[in-house]
Amino acid sequence: MQNLNNLTVMVTRPKPQGEILSDQIRAAGGRVVYFPTIEIKPPEDLAMFKQQIEQLNQYDWVIFISPQAVYQSAPTIKKCWPQFPAGVKVAALGGGTADALRQATIPVDASPVDDWSSEGLLEEEAFQQLAHKKVALICGESGREFLAATLTVRGAQLTNMIAYQRCLPKVDVSEYVHLLKAHEIDIILCTSGEILYNLKILLEAAWTDLKNVSIVVISERMQMLAKQLEFETILLAKNASHVAMLSILKDFACQKKK
Repeated sequence: MQNLNNLTVMVTRPKPQGEILSDQIRAAGGRVVYFPTIEIKPPEDLAMFKQQIEQLNQYDWVIFISPQAVYQSAPTIKKCWPQFPAGVKVAALGGGTADALRQATIPVDASPVDDWSSEGLLEEEAFQQLAHKKVALICGESGREFLAATLTVRGAQLTNMIAYQRCLPKVDVSEYVHLLKAHEIDIILCTSGEILYNLKILLEAAWTDLKNVSIVVISERMQMLAKQLEFETILLAKNASHVAMLSILKDFACQKKK
């Protein structure tokens, strides 16, 4: 059903999820300005990552912190482990990550249903007591400090396996600055704190107009950050799923039409 009423949405999520979300917005009757504010690159120490994956069978739990963690690690995992090591349980930080794991034929043993965040995963029964448990976080080079710290406090022997690095893209932003100054962007979707920071850095030339555009975030923590960065209208989606994003866009489009 097309009910976004030609709403113009800036999508900031990196590929491939950003492109998939953009297609779904178009199918629902919206217009998309695709502006990924994070560039994904291989980890600085790729040899170390491969060595860690070779030792995956030594862990009790492997936690994938995002779909991107799955996309960037799955080829190496498949090469080292054509059959995922038996006895190693897998957790996904949310439904999108769980879907990416299943598509990569990696089994999923735990994933929060609604709260796709560090807090949501930490509420799972399996992660309450972790004494003597070896836990691997497959992640980017920074972020998820709260998750790592809490797992350690609960007794986990934790290893960060850095599968990728997130970088500020080097792009010509003149087109996006023009659209903002012309008030052609109705709403902006952001799914991480780093995306928010990078958005402000990249579009500083149009900051006065940018901060007046309604912005969608996916957690209370991001909501607080957006306030600190001085964005004025902040909408909170249920989680980072495309369903949740489309739902909030449809509500926004209805309000805008009135």
